[in-house]
Amino acid sequence: MNFDLDRYFLELALQEAENALLENTYPIGAVIVDEDNNIISKGRNQVHPHQDATAHAEIIAIRNGGPAILQGKVSRQKYTIYTSLEHCPMCTGAILFANMKKVIWLLNDDIGFGGYRKIKDANLFDERFDEIEMVGEPYEDLKRRQQELLSKWSTNPNHIVHLRNALK
Repeated sequence: MNFDLDRYFLELALQEAENALLENTYPIGAVIVDEDNNIISKGRNQVHPHQDATAHAEIIAIRNGGPAILQGKVSRQKYTIYTSLEHCPMCTGAILFANMKKVIWLLNDDIGFGGYRKIKDANLFDERFDEIEMVGEPYEDLKRRQQELLSKWSTNPNHIVHLRNALK
């Protein structure tokens, strides 16, 4: 791990998460870089602004990477995706299909939809997972910042608990 660069890119992912919260949606951010540490794309959760349940940060970042991601898959380039929270099952699948070679996130998602480690541990796609380096929670201070964003999100009117309560 290159701690200075990894920290820098995780801070960028955290900025995307902060922007998502400002847009009244789940605070998750993602940044994809190539093996020369060039930023390919960024994304943040946009489920509520786009009214699209699939508009997760990782999906947006992969979509924003467009041709670079496809060409990287064909030419076997080594991309890294940095995110502020562990990937859900949908995003884990997208990461496998996009052929990412390294994943780094700030906060494990043990109580939510965190799926990367669960799917990996199920030994379903061993060949794919064996090609990916995984790093979870490398920086305690950045982890705490993501936890603070999630705490703020819990009081947001767009949080699913509040949306369901409004229907009662």
